[in-house]
This record gives sequence, C-alpha cells and structure tokens, in this order.
Amino acid sequence: MKNKAVQGDGNVTRLNQLSDDNWKDLKEIVVFGFGRQGKKMYTTLSRDFRIMAIVDNSPDKQGMRVGKLTVLAFEEAQSLMAQYRVIVTTSQYYYQDIRRQLSMAGLEENRDFVMYQQFVTEWYYKYRDRVNVLKTDISLTTICNLRCENCMQFLPYWKSGRRGEHPFNEIKKDVETYFQCIDYLLDLDVVGGEPFLYSELKTFIRYIGENYRDRIGYIGFITNGTVVPDDETFELIRKYKMDISISDYSEDISYNHRLEELCGKIKEYGISYMRNRNIDWFDFGFPRELYHYEGEEAVKHMQCCNSIEHILDDGKLFYCGLEWSAQKGGLYPVEEKAYVDLDRIARGEGERKSILEMILANIPGGCLEFCKVCGGFGIDNNNRVETAKQLKLKDK
Repeated sequence: MKNKAVQGDGNVTRLNQLSDDNWKDLKEIVVFGFGRQGKKMYTTLSRDFRIMAIVDNSPDKQGMRVGKLTVLAFEEAQSLMAQYRVIVTTSQYYYQDIRRQLSMAGLEENRDFVMYQQFVTEWYYKYRDRVNVLKTDISLTTICNLRCENCMQFLPYWKSGRRGEHPFNEIKKDVETYFQCIDYLLDLDVVGGEPFLYSELKTFIRYIGENYRDRIGYIGFITNGTVVPDDETFELIRKYKMDISISDYSEDISYNHRLEELCGKIKEYGISYMRNRNIDWFDFGFPRELYHYEGEEAVKHMQCCNSIEHILDDGKLFYCGLEWSAQKGGLYPVEEKAYVDLDRIARGEGERKSILEMILANIPGGCLEFCKVCGGFGIDNNNRVETAKQLKLKDK
C-alpha cells in the first residue's frame, strides 16, 4: 500500500462562493501566477477585465514584460492586491501555498481572492448568465510511439483492442453536442496518445478553426516532440492561432534531433509554443500498486487534487482524465457520477448548471470512487516516479 497523508485542508467548491458585494460589478483584477496556466488565461481575462498587475513568486518571471505590464514580486504588488480582486491562476498544487501567503497578508479567500477555476466557473454563470468552462481535453488517438511505464493515461496497460484512433465523425459529433451545452471554453488541450500521429489531424484543425475558434480562448496540442507534422499542418495551426506544448523528455530518451527539428519548424511558422523540461511526474499508483483512501479521507483527497483535466468523449464530459483513461482502457468499472451526460442536456433533459457543478467537484458522496485508489495531482501526494521511463516490449 502506498504511503499517503492528507496535508491540505481542501476546499469543497460550489456555485455560491462569491458574494455580490465583492464580485458582481467586477471590472479590474490582479492576476497572481504567470506560469503555464496564467499564460493561457491571460488573453481571456484581459479581454473581459482590466488587468492592473501580474504577480508571480518565481524570480525567473519577475520583471518579465507582458503587454504594458511588468510581472511583479509579491512584495511589490501588496498595495494593488489590497485594492483589487485577485485571481490566482496556478494549479491546485501551488494554490495551497499562495492561499496561505495571501491570507497572511490579511486577504480573505472568496472575498479578496479566488482560484481561477472557481472564478471562471462561478462568476460568468452568476453575473453573465453564461456557462463558461475553464478547460476541456479532446483525445484524438490513444496510439503513442512511447511506452512510458508511468503514463498518466495508463496506455501500456489498456486491454487488448481498446487503443486506436477516434473517428473524426465521432469527435465532430461530440464537439457539436458540447457547444450546444456551453457558451465558451477558455482552454482546449488536444491530446493523445500522440496527437500528431492522428491521420485526420488536418481535418480536425480545419473543423475547430472554422466553426468554433471564436468560442475558444486557448487551443494547444500537447505533444511529446517525437513527430514533426507536414507544412500544411503547421500552416493550419498558425492560421487558427493554435499553440503547441512540448513535453521534452530528451534527457530521459534519446530523440533531441527530432525535438530540434520540430522546434525549428514551429519557429519558422511563428507559432506560439512552450517547451516543458524537467517535468515532475506524480505517482498515481494505478493500475499496479493502488492507493487506499476511504470515507472523509477520500473526500479530502479529492479536494486536494481538484482535477481540471476534464475530457470530452462519447457525448459525455468526464470529470477526471485519469479515470476516463482507466475506464476506456477496461482497467476500471464505469461509474455514472464520473461524468455529465451532454447528450441528455442537449436534448433538454438536464440542466446546463450540472456541468458547472461537476467541474467544481460537486460529486455525490463527496468524491469519485476512483479517487480512493489513485494518488492524484494534489499536495497530499508526495510520491514521484521516474519521468518517461520506457517499458521494454516484454514488460507490462
């Protein structure tokens, strides 16, 4: 059994955390956090609000110019944070420390500051009557050219015959249903497997770009950098202002020549991209050595994780991409509370509000059953595994 200890106190979020007195007429904000999530959120937030300052605890980001703003250290921004509402644009893992930091400065959660997941989900619904979803992933294929022992989609362990491409017509139907149910998506990550292996990649890009680009803030492909698409694909990615996020495992696997070729092409076409090195991999335990959480401990564990990895598939929006992968691969039984049935909502048989409630972890029983066996992404998971360690062909 894995060593575990719930350290964070968690925060069960719903659509009733922000009071009208403090948030209804919001026009100006401070953004706290300018890492991967902060950069994704900046464009959408700057469209709807006047950003008075950007704050980050990392010395590497402090002093960086973002439009007319300079990224400030916490100490430099304290007076501004006392004047304006603060939106914290970091993962749940880092939010715990920032929440303590802001609280010690005399600011109160949900009155003076709020995590961006709660803000995006609740604020637009309460004060603009819009169903805005922070993040959704679409998996084009579960085919991958790597065999990572600790793959976060558990792909090497899927049952025989379950892996393959998702037919474009099925993806198209899912996307149409999705946008019947929601108004705006801030962040779309296109994932695999390896998404650049998808045979209908250009068809997918054109479809999203022509039909939904104005209803999506950030669109990015998450690739391991082993595949270099053709020039037409790069042209389409540039045309529809999509990004590329590269998980760089070249220190663990020998493919740096291909990575450099990919980065060269991206720069040639002027596409925005991130090359993510030194990636910290959590030990989820599943499916080989399960965690064991029960009762209130399991509820707190889910609150600590607070997944934003929601995934669209088969007319449903799944709360957790990890559980979706486990179910899709035949490794874990399907549980209905793990998703919202978008097909039903599109037919008028359910409320759009239920999408937001699920996203904010309003789950019957307080947690998913899968949370009881998965280590999760939260601050309570101190266990890490070797990044991109490859299985030998005989291993499984």
